Amino acid sequence: MLLHTFQLIPGVGPWREKDLWSKGIRTWDDFPDGGIVISRKADTAARERIAEARAALARRDLKDLARMVPPREHWRLFPEFQDDAVYFDIETDGSKTQVPTVVSLFDAEGLHVYIQGRNMDALPEGLAKRRLWVTFNGSCFDVPVLKEYFGAKNFPVPEAHIDLRFVTRRLGMGGGLKEIEDKLGVGRPPHLKGVNGYDAVLLWRAYLRRGDVEALRYLVEYNLYDSFQLRSLMDLAYNKGADDLNLDVPRLKVFERGDLLYDVSRLLLELGPTERDLDTLARVRAMEQDS
Repeated sequence: MLLHTFQLIPGVGPWREKDLWSKGIRTWDDFPDGGIVISRKADTAARERIAEARAALARRDLKDLARMVPPREHWRLFPEFQDDAVYFDIETDGSKTQVPTVVSLFDAEGLHVYIQGRNMDALPEGLAKRRLWVTFNGSCFDVPVLKEYFGAKNFPVPEAHIDLRFVTRRLGMGGGLKEIEDKLGVGRPPHLKGVNGYDAVLLWRAYLRRGDVEALRYLVEYNLYDSFQLRSLMDLAYNKGADDLNLDVPRLKVFERGDLLYDVSRLLLELGPTERDLDTLARVRAMEQDS
């Protein structure tokens, strides 16, 4: 896909890129060394930028490629850098300050969960391990919330960020994450159907006030799906984008969550009560006896 991308050339947008394809210039290799394709001046810039992009791709320089490719087209970078991707989503406490309560990450190493009061401080380090971030509405909500919480100086910056909210919208798949999942046939299991962000706030409050570990497990499971479902959505969105452009490029095998479900169950079972949870429970029981 990346080799077909000409929008990294200054002055070349979607229309001119398609015009180049229609003329048989389908990949960087097809751009001629001589003659006039766009204009004498533009052709010189095009050849220089293609050479620059080739060099960046050869050294797997995602940052440079992301700088050259327009942000709206960053989804085209995915096949080359999918092993460097992390998919994540956050839940917050519902307050004005939007304190993150649970954050789930899914990457090549598996699932990772960060919980307020347990290991949330380690989240920036976890995100910093991956150069490509994939979210749904993360550029508008998740990342700003985390930057505010951790401080901009302490929060990593990815080399590229694909926000699937905007990718799917451009591909005609409007709506929220769960709505799009259902339309694409990758919806959630029955016990998570209809669960939303406000329910996540209520589950967190139940855990915080009563040490309700079952509420925490339900919240974490909900959030985990918000992260690893993004992998399937990313694959599907990429394939649809390639179909819409009618490009002769390999389609991606769509990620199936079945292989992860054992890890999800194991992770949830490991979320036993902390000492603070037990203290909370003892305090609640004592209050009940006194009333």
